[in-house]
Amino acid sequence: MIAKEIAATLVELPTLVRLAKELKLRPMSTHDCFATRVEATAERFAERTAVIFEGQTQTWGEFNEHANRYAAAFRALGLVRGDAVSVIMENRIELLSTIVALNKLGVTAALINTNLVGRPLIHCISITNSRMCIFGEERLDAIADVRSDDNLEGIENYLFVPDATLATCPNWARDLEEDAEGEDSGNPPETGQVTLGDIALYIFTSGTTGLPKASVVSNRRFLLGASMSAKGGLKCDENDCIYLCLPLYHATGLFLGAGASFCSGAGMFIRRKFSASNFLIEVREHGATCFIYIGELCRYLLNTPEREDDYRNPLGTMMGNGLRPDVWHAFKERFGIRRVAELYGSSEGNVGFINLLNKDCTVGMTSLPMALVKYDVDADEILRYNKGHCIKVPKGEPGLLLGKIAKNTEFEGYTSAEDTEQKILRDAFNKGDAW
Repeated sequence: MIAKEIAATLVELPTLVRLAKELKLRPMSTHDCFATRVEATAERFAERTAVIFEGQTQTWGEFNEHANRYAAAFRALGLVRGDAVSVIMENRIELLSTIVALNKLGVTAALINTNLVGRPLIHCISITNSRMCIFGEERLDAIADVRSDDNLEGIENYLFVPDATLATCPNWARDLEEDAEGEDSGNPPETGQVTLGDIALYIFTSGTTGLPKASVVSNRRFLLGASMSAKGGLKCDENDCIYLCLPLYHATGLFLGAGASFCSGAGMFIRRKFSASNFLIEVREHGATCFIYIGELCRYLLNTPEREDDYRNPLGTMMGNGLRPDVWHAFKERFGIRRVAELYGSSEGNVGFINLLNKDCTVGMTSLPMALVKYDVDADEILRYNKGHCIKVPKGEPGLLLGKIAKNTEFEGYTSAEDTEQKILRDAFNKGDAW
């Protein structure tokens, strides 16, 4: 068994070496962003499939040109690098085109949970200081109900994105598809000025302890996650297809799935929402080789009626978080999965773990500075010595994970300086340190 594990580890060494080069720290002033990766991928694989959605297919060339026309329309409305725009739209091609188009101009996309209505929706739009709000036809009623609120008086334009139904653009909004029609489909020059340090996205927390907070995601952070997925987790290339059914307003689906696709040229099959009954049918129909998951999706799939040929499908690799040990082996065996890249992290966290060595039932490893400290769950507080320093737990014991704030593990925080400071633990082990 030990010899087998050593051999399996040695097989992964070339991947780890390539990944180390890809993740090498670069100055935040470096000109790079995920839209640049899309442009490069479109140049290399113009005729290959980029995305499949509800009977529609776009090649990388078509997808990039679509995003370019959106970017030209945004520029015509006055959006410039450093602005922020709220985006609320279900999983579909236009959502990805919008996110990429905004990134091409250096505009931050605030990705809002499509289930929000009323006060929480107003809160999420307002705390990002958005100049505009881009909404899908499917969220028309939710936006119509809140747009007159005093907290949203700073919104200059509401941009309507048509969907598959017959609703028309309301008179208080602009139709983005109409604005973009006939615009220049060439790559915008602004993309070359966007840097790793620019804020690419605002990703919202779940809001389980109050209203959601908008966590800051720089281009560097997005690309680190996307590259980690493409080269170390999924190990995908232009011959692969990634099955995406998680909401793309969350980091797991967007960074690990769409981001990996942007960087590698792998195609994407996108679903608005997860469907256990349609999963294998669509995987086989569209040749999906990779799957982005959260643990409960795998449990739902295991609970579907089993068939003898479930393992006969193109899936080989899956990446995500929350896969429980009681599901892990059963899922791999039933569906013929060869590689599981489980990870542990959070949208705003500065450290994380990833199972790059394909070891079953593990969250993997990290080379980043971290510590596990004693934590009183009932009192909801970190335990400290008399001198005030945190107490590291012995090996093998559970504790609260802390990530040291350093040059290569910056904490990008939230739009609120107060929320950011509250999350930082200072003088944890030494005077002046920050975690």
